[in-house]
Amino acid sequence: MDNLSESNFYRKSLNFIVNHLYLNDRRRLSPILLGVVGAFSSIIFMSYVGLHLEDLRTIAWLITFILALRNLYQIFLRVPLGHFSQMIGRKPLLITGVGLYTVSLFVMSLATHWGFVLLAITFFAVGMSCFWPIIFAYIGDVEKENIGRLQGRVFQGTDIGSVAGSLLAVLLLKNFQTEIRVLFAWGAGISLIGVIGLALFIPEVLPKEDRLQVESKIKALADSFLATFRHLVQVTRQKKLNFIYVLQVFVAFLEYMVAAFFPFLVVSKGYTDDVVAQVFWITAGVLLFFKPYMGRLVDKIGYKIPIFVTLLFSSTMLIFMVFVDALPWLIVVYMLYSASSLTSYLGANTGTTRVSKIAERGMALGALGFYVSCARSVSTVSMLPVWNNFGVDWVFIATSIIVVVGVAVIYFVYYLIGNKNNNKISIDLNDEK
Repeated sequence: MDNLSESNFYRKSLNFIVNHLYLNDRRRLSPILLGVVGAFSSIIFMSYVGLHLEDLRTIAWLITFILALRNLYQIFLRVPLGHFSQMIGRKPLLITGVGLYTVSLFVMSLATHWGFVLLAITFFAVGMSCFWPIIFAYIGDVEKENIGRLQGRVFQGTDIGSVAGSLLAVLLLKNFQTEIRVLFAWGAGISLIGVIGLALFIPEVLPKEDRLQVESKIKALADSFLATFRHLVQVTRQKKLNFIYVLQVFVAFLEYMVAAFFPFLVVSKGYTDDVVAQVFWITAGVLLFFKPYMGRLVDKIGYKIPIFVTLLFSSTMLIFMVFVDALPWLIVVYMLYSASSLTSYLGANTGTTRVSKIAERGMALGALGFYVSCARSVSTVSMLPVWNNFGVDWVFIATSIIVVVGVAVIYFVYYLIGNKNNNKISIDLNDEK
């Protein structure tokens, strides 16, 4: 290769990297960076909050209750905060969200009693309510056509954050043999640096003309809390949205059960705490390269087929998780499950962003988060008796059965209703619009 050809090769490679990661586009790069910082904090918190509660000798029902609180809080927060973002813009709530993640890690670093964990889970839940509905609204404000692809890029960012958080956990817990509270402290410090950087870097993307005009934003926020149910009904009654919400209930039910109980499943197979982080970082590292293509798939064929297919596939992977003991195969199964579960989420988020009105986008995504939180809460609480009486294996088996039956019922009901009433939200898999 001569010097000119080599120069062209490197220039094209650099341009590909810049365009691929939106390094030349601050508006599109910002949600990716938010995903990195948010996932870094979240993976540390969610991977080890349950195991730390066990180390504190917390009884099983209290562990389940505390884990469920993360979602119970969000039932009442996501819709009003999504509505509030239509008034003040996206950036303030996004920075608040990642900031509260950092605070939750700091509180966990001090946790010598389950009461500290209760406080930490509260901060974490409020942070999630500020972060997730708003970041998808942010994407909708920035990207008009390839929403799924940008969401895939954002989830690439979450993978980078997850890998970093998981590697930190392996380094501290395995190599330095520290206690889990030290991991939380390091995570809080690193996360704080990221939050400060994001506050200086990310731009506001919601134009003033698209914001809701109110006399007092504080009073409007209070009114949003009081009118949560009315706003929820307002968006849920829209036919295309309520179909997505029904599917998302099962997506979230399955996803949170795995998030809450997978660490216990790994430990029950005889592995140490650090193996949980190993599974997570290897999975995130591999899927990092594929997530934009999952988003493109949703952009091209719509959201309905991906959600139905991936729900069934994810349920099958839960059964394999129970019966696979060898670590390499367990990682492969968890990786396949994660890819499938993410595609379900991409479908639901993209569908909601597309079919909602611009003035209601924050509220519609907040409502999606409401149903996510409800499903996750039901998932945790409903699985507690199974966990106590039959063990963690049966939690996964029972969840698989519930999701498969639920998907079959949804398909059957909406298909019949769609054929009978010629309703556009029926499962006409060839008609997305």
